[in-house]
Amino acid sequence: MKTSYQAQNDYYNAASLMDICIGNTNASQNTQQRNSHRVFHRRDSLFLAGDHFEGIYILRSGSAKSFITSREGEEHITRFYYPEDMLGVDGFDGHKHSQTVCFLETSSVCLIKESRLNNLINTNTVFRNGLLQSMSHTLACDSSMMMCLSTCSSEQKITRFLLDLSIGFAERGLSGSEFMLSMTRTDIANYLGMAIETVSRIFASLQQRNIIAVKLRYLCILDFEELNCSVAIDICSQPISVGHILKK
Repeated sequence: MKTSYQAQNDYYNAASLMDICIGNTNASQNTQQRNSHRVFHRRDSLFLAGDHFEGIYILRSGSAKSFITSREGEEHITRFYYPEDMLGVDGFDGHKHSQTVCFLETSSVCLIKESRLNNLINTNTVFRNGLLQSMSHTLACDSSMMMCLSTCSSEQKITRFLLDLSIGFAERGLSGSEFMLSMTRTDIANYLGMAIETVSRIFASLQQRNIIAVKLRYLCILDFEELNCSVAIDICSQPISVGHILKK
């Protein structure tokens, strides 16, 4: 089986992404859609909290994170994103983004502008139903994660996080057992509401027990059964991607 690193070029160039961003349009529309494709580098921001909502972005390659900032200036990561995920859905409320999205590595996105988005919602039943399904699925995952954050032990939070990533990569046709962690340990600690020292200690413990193997940012799950035994809350996979929606 290909690892996520080995398969990324095949996956990132999947036809489904082009169907979403360009679709079956005429030459003029194709040119307009190509102009909406943008490349970002690590730590670049896609939009900031408070920015005007322009439409939904589709992550074509790379990875990103979203976060909110408290009045005291503290950042809290709310989600990680991978290819074919939608970004910017929060902007529907009040036509302003409530979160900031920045990239974890060199990434590319395409923008489905609000006018085209409204047209798809009004004329494309598959897209409309898929969009609602994706939003509903995201809410369910958020509820499950909130329950885990409030009731799970530190090790359960880490194992839940790793299994979520594994399921997400597997759903994308990549290896669910070997993948790269594009986020830092600090990001993981922030997302799970833990101290970075605790995250490092649990990773070391999982390695010592031969449950996972880590080399730099590459992680291999060696014992899925043992990893699953550590999780008390049912696993909810990553948000349903638009690409998978339109393939149905």
